[in-house]
Parts: sequence; C-alpha cells; structure tokens
Amino acid sequence: MHWRDDKTRLQLRRKQPPVSKTFLKRLLQFGALGLLFYLGFLGYLNLPGWIFSGAADGDGRTAKPDVVVVAPEGRAPLPDDSLDKKKLAGIIGSKAFEPDELYTFRIEDGEGHSLFVRTTMDPALQSWALNFMPKVLAKSTALVAIDPKTGEVLAMASHNASGQPVNVALTSSFPAASLFKIVTAAAAVEKKKLSSDSTISYDGGKHTLYKKDIKGDIDEGSHQATLKQGFAESINSVFGKLGAFSLGPKELESFAKRFHFNQPIHFEMPVEESQFTADQEKDPYRLAELASGFNRMTTVSPLHGAMLASAIVNNGKLMEPTVVRDVFDLDNNIYYQHEPVSLGQVVSESTVQELRKMMRAAMTEGTGRKSFGDAASHKVLSKLEIGGKSGTINNDQGDKVDWFVTYARRKGTDDSVAMAVLVVHGEKLGLRSRVIIKEALIQYFKSRVG
Repeated sequence: MHWRDDKTRLQLRRKQPPVSKTFLKRLLQFGALGLLFYLGFLGYLNLPGWIFSGAADGDGRTAKPDVVVVAPEGRAPLPDDSLDKKKLAGIIGSKAFEPDELYTFRIEDGEGHSLFVRTTMDPALQSWALNFMPKVLAKSTALVAIDPKTGEVLAMASHNASGQPVNVALTSSFPAASLFKIVTAAAAVEKKKLSSDSTISYDGGKHTLYKKDIKGDIDEGSHQATLKQGFAESINSVFGKLGAFSLGPKELESFAKRFHFNQPIHFEMPVEESQFTADQEKDPYRLAELASGFNRMTTVSPLHGAMLASAIVNNGKLMEPTVVRDVFDLDNNIYYQHEPVSLGQVVSESTVQELRKMMRAAMTEGTGRKSFGDAASHKVLSKLEIGGKSGTINNDQGDKVDWFVTYARRKGTDDSVAMAVLVVHGEKLGLRSRVIIKEALIQYFKSRVG
C-alpha cells in the first residue's frame, strides 16, 4: 500500500466514534478463548511445525507442507520402537521417487499407523533428474548424486521404458565395464607403487582385448602408454596386463572388496550387491578381462557407481550412503535419525592424488573430452575440478550399456559431489551418459558458483 493511502486511512480512523470498553472487553475474552482452543487443538495433534507452516529446517531448506502416502503392501509392519536401515529397507522397499516426494513422504501399514520420512535429496537437482530421465529415450536409465563427505543421496532418479516399477538405481545387474579400471588403477598405485606417469607396454588396439595381446610383462609390447593415458583412453590391454602380470587375483579381489564389491550396501532401501569374482584365477587372459572390465560378470549398481567416485574426491574415505534424514510420527517421536557412517579409508591420500590425475585426464584428453572439451571456458564448469571414468559394453541381450561416473569439486573449497549415470540403449542410441552427467553437474553447481 502507498504511504499516502495509509496516511488517509489513519486519519479517517481517528474521526470514527470510539469503541465502547464493554465491547472491547468481550472481544478480548472471545479472542482469548479462541486462542486457547486453537493451542489445545495443536497440542492434541502435536504435529511437527514444519508440516503446518512449511518453515525452513535446520539446513535452511523449506520443507514441503504436505506428504505422500506410500502403503508398503506385503512388507514389514511399522515398528513400535526405533528403526535402522535394514528395517526401513523392508518397509520402504525399492520404490522409485516421485516429483512430490522431494522432502517428505508418509509410510503406513494399512492399519492406520503412519510415519513420516524426510529425505536428504536436493530438491532442484532431484526435480531436474526426474524430469530429464524419460527424455533420454533408452531402455533403462538412472542418475545418482551423492555428497561425498556425508554419503547423503542428493538425487536418485531412474526410468524404465518397459513401465515396470523397477528402481534402476538400486539394481546391480549391469556390467561394470571400464568402471572397474578405477579399482585396478588404485591397486596398481597403492600396491605396486606405480604413478600416473608410469609407462606400460602393450599390444593390440585400445578398446579390444585378444588373447594374443596378453603376453610378456608390462614392459613388453609394441606400444607404450602412461598409466594416466591408459586410464583416460580406457586402453584394455594396458589394464589387462596389469591384472595378469602385476596384480594377480588376490590383489584384484582385495581392492574390489575395499571398494565394496561383494558386500551389502546398508541403505534405507534394498540395494543389490555388486559382484566381482577372480576366484584365484590363474589364466592370464581371464585376469586381463577382469582387471580391464572387459567382461559381463563384474556388475555394479548406479548407486555403487557414484560411491566409487565419491571415495576419490573424499580423499580416499568411503561413506555409507543414505537417503533418509529422519523418521518421526504424529507425536513427533523420532524413530530414525541419520548419522554419517564411514566405511573406512579405501586408499591412501597419496594414491588418491594419482587417481585424480587420471580421472581429470579422462575429461580433458580421454573418453570424456567430446562433452567436456569446452569445460575450461564454460561459465559453470570452469569453476570446478572435474574427474571421471566412462564404461561401455554390450550386455547379454546385445544392448549397449553406457556408464559415466564423475566427481566435481568447486575450486578452492571442499564443496563437492559424486555422480553416476547409466544408460542402457535400445536399437537406437539415446542420449549418451557423458552428456547427461555434464548437464547434471551444471544443474547442481550453477547456483553455487555465482
């Protein structure tokens, strides 16, 4: 209202006859009774204030005032006491998140018992991902983003063209392909004292792997490449010879376990275990297939893929993932509250520095350069340190499985994110994973680098 209008209104009010004291007294009495009734009503419900008002929570985010009902039919009933991740996974299940579940959703057991689940997701990134995934035009696609320091899932969106209610992000039936080169490179640096500049000799092409190429030691071959070049360009023979003649089955198994293969991922939703088996393999070619990722037996889920990158940007420490911030009931009783859980130091910080060099080279001169070649001049990406790894292989059905995992850190800060994108292409290629992950990084950091 304009100040002149306000002044006129006040002048008119002064000219009006005074209100009787009796009327004012009764008005105050009725107002007091109404206020007591309202407070009593709220006390009876004792609902959390943010459900009513949409007030900001402790992180400064504005919570969504309404909730979504998720009835876990056939799953475990809601508990009478506290919850842990295993119990929550049994209740929530592997549901795919919907656009109106960014902040909070409700779970109930069909008998009128309800709990409210508040998520860790970044609303802007999750909204964008949910909207973007169907546009990829592929059989299956998924994106997962994680805060490397806490393990909090910032986005988890997937799409399945078949229409089946499958959360692709939690499924580990996809060949890991060259993502496993992260594990092999870590073992080569940590145990064999190689660096990103160490030279390895190899035979054959860059992206093939034949038995004739796996002969001699890592210093024998018609071609040479540094470990950084082999990683950036995803040269199978380089990593194949490392596995066959330098690392062997025990080291491959050991480092796969460090990166949480063959182990359950404790999460508030059921996640399939990622698989890796060397089984004391002695055949050099078989070891070469495993070390380079040139096989369909080693599998990984998109959630686990993001975890691989998160350990590298978090100085070698792997955090247990979480998507639930807390769980409470209508009486504001807390049944679950997330606390960060460390899964240990996967590799040393000196090894991490070498891995980062390799992953950065993949973006500037390797398999990611087609999408990230303009990063140095991009208004958002130029403010970031970005490293990544691609992976591509055909599955048993002949579909192209297309991976990209990445980490990005705002230069001069510890503000970072780890992401994984999976695309399973059909007869026609949809958007490539590297294109999607570039857009996701821009979406996440565009408001943070200003």
